[in-house]
Amino acid sequence: MLLRKGTALLAAALIFMLTLPAPPVHSAEQMVRIVASNSGSYDLESRVFTAEGGVEVHVGDDVVLYGDYLHADLAGAVATLHGSVRLVRDDQEIRGELLTYDLETGEGTFQEIRADLLVPDGTVYVAGHTVLFDAQKYNFSDASFTTCDLEESHYRLVTREVELYPGDRAIVRHVIYYEGKLPLFYWPYLVVPLREDLKDLLVSLPVIGYSEQEGYFIKTAFNYYRNANSYGNIYVDLYTRLGVGLGIKHNYRLEELGEGHLYLWGIPTSSEKAYKAAWEHSLSKKSWTLTTKNSVEKTWIREQTTSDTTLSFSTDDFTGKVWLNYKNTPEQSTKKQTDLGLQATKKLTDRLTVNVKGNYVQKLTSEEVRILDYLGSAVYTKGKNKFTLTFEQQFNPDLLGSGAKDWRSVQRVPELKWEISDLGLSSLPLQAQLMVGRYGEKPSDIVKNRAYGQLTLRSKTWRPRAGTTITYQGDLNGALYSDEHSQAWLYGRVSLSQSLGQRLSLSGTYRRRDVWGSTPFKFDAQKPLQDLNVRLNYNQGKVQASATTTYDFLTKKFSGLTLNTGLKASDQWRLDVYASYDLNAKKLTRVVPLIEYKRDQFSLKFGLRYRPDIDELERVDMRFTLPLASSLSVTYDSIYNPGSRKFTKGVLAVNQELHCRTLTFAYDHVSGRVAVQLTINAFPTLPIGWDSQGGLSLFDFEDVADIIDVEE
Repeated sequence: MLLRKGTALLAAALIFMLTLPAPPVHSAEQMVRIVASNSGSYDLESRVFTAEGGVEVHVGDDVVLYGDYLHADLAGAVATLHGSVRLVRDDQEIRGELLTYDLETGEGTFQEIRADLLVPDGTVYVAGHTVLFDAQKYNFSDASFTTCDLEESHYRLVTREVELYPGDRAIVRHVIYYEGKLPLFYWPYLVVPLREDLKDLLVSLPVIGYSEQEGYFIKTAFNYYRNANSYGNIYVDLYTRLGVGLGIKHNYRLEELGEGHLYLWGIPTSSEKAYKAAWEHSLSKKSWTLTTKNSVEKTWIREQTTSDTTLSFSTDDFTGKVWLNYKNTPEQSTKKQTDLGLQATKKLTDRLTVNVKGNYVQKLTSEEVRILDYLGSAVYTKGKNKFTLTFEQQFNPDLLGSGAKDWRSVQRVPELKWEISDLGLSSLPLQAQLMVGRYGEKPSDIVKNRAYGQLTLRSKTWRPRAGTTITYQGDLNGALYSDEHSQAWLYGRVSLSQSLGQRLSLSGTYRRRDVWGSTPFKFDAQKPLQDLNVRLNYNQGKVQASATTTYDFLTKKFSGLTLNTGLKASDQWRLDVYASYDLNAKKLTRVVPLIEYKRDQFSLKFGLRYRPDIDELERVDMRFTLPLASSLSVTYDSIYNPGSRKFTKGVLAVNQELHCRTLTFAYDHVSGRVAVQLTINAFPTLPIGWDSQGGLSLFDFEDVADIIDVEE
């Protein structure tokens, strides 16, 4: 028996609802709904449905098939569509001419297909002759793919076989890269990541270049993927002067044992040792987390070893961490440094907490420094009162820096402290503390009892009028010792912020510390202080300017007057001038002008640091991007030292945008290195990369003190 619907109006409402056995990945039963917008017929005996015009086949909630013509064998649960066919599943659409689909298993065959795959930084366009698929993946045969969206793509990757896992990855075997019709490169195996967390998988074309140390070189990277818990990259480098470099970076996840990556690289054929290794791992459990980052490098660029490991733990009443940091850089001023520590806090009751801390630091420069800090304390809190009992050895933190040190370490064995957070005066936010203890200091070997008290006025703000803000705070301190020594000091700080109109403002901070008496120790010795810092700011939109200095009333000298002026003449031009003026000697010590110009794709930054007091040009920095055509540009970044007549940084790069690829030529004239690389824009890749030997440019500094190279 045959049923027909011939009119579009009736056919538009023709819907067959079927309940079919579901494949294992679905629920026990799934609904198949067929919609035909033009015409359709159903044979009740053979259970065959045919339709044409705007055909839709909905399989469950996840799969939709579209086509111009449909032949559905409902007894065999097989649907065949042809003419503008589309398969939509898991937000992934595949287009083709002929589709055979098993409604029960989710398996099928597609002919002459096209697909757009979303990758983290773009879209991959895939074309193939045939695709076999099931509920999990697609298998393309005789396929090609590209990120070029033109009808005639500039490049393509041609392969016999592609396995596509929608939203996850595509595995490609025996891949040839074609630039137009010219084959340039071959991968035996390639994984294209479709997830953001797989961006470590590189899809990189070779880097070709030359350097004096390496000779001519070709650097290549191949990736691999075993499963979501095991994947990485393999590096193969060829050097005419060093031989063959081999490396691997393996990413892993070990379920209950955490995740991380292991990196190994070396040149076994080199007469001189050249190798790199790194291991990073993290493991998190309910109450603790372990992270470790380790690396070692011995190459012609640098020699260093680093290791940073931290174990953090936390429960409802117990927190803490253990750490070990190590760095060995024989060529640097700090040749070796080790930092080993422990810190923990245990909450015994709502009011009582116990703390322990230990820290060992060893630092090797021109001399070796070893310090050991430890702390054990119990803290009891009740209302506004807090009591702390402490046993501690504290080293002078200045030991890890440069300059003279008045003392090496101090021991508090023990120290009892009583703190009152609020004395209850509503008009004055006062707090107080009292400490008593026995203290020992090195290297003087002085051991004394000490009682110390402090009354503190917390920071308070007063706004007497619009545009005026006054902030003040201070403290009164006194210390008694078990000998004839005693010490008292009073400290105060007042800040004023005054608006002088819409464009001008003045701010100043006055500090004063008066000291009476003396102390047998060095660690708590107080010095008189009296200074005034003044800052004047001007802001007129296109023009900003500031000047700041500090006057010391005790030495009767000014610090350097720092001047900063910024002029934005237009959207294209900007001029910044930094300067330092010695008010005591009445001379200009440094001037740093920075010019920036931008117009369309062209940009220029130029700066220099000049010392007019000794008529010396210290450095000249320049960075520019010059477009030579719509898709061709040149960039240059340099630092020049006129005193030595040498560049400390100098990298020239020529970038040719090739629609969906970028061809880069780079030359570092400081290290004598040349390299060429073609990159596919949408794929994760390794840049050429340069090791800067001249540090940061003036344009990269953020603090004025760094720009003018003086202490504020």
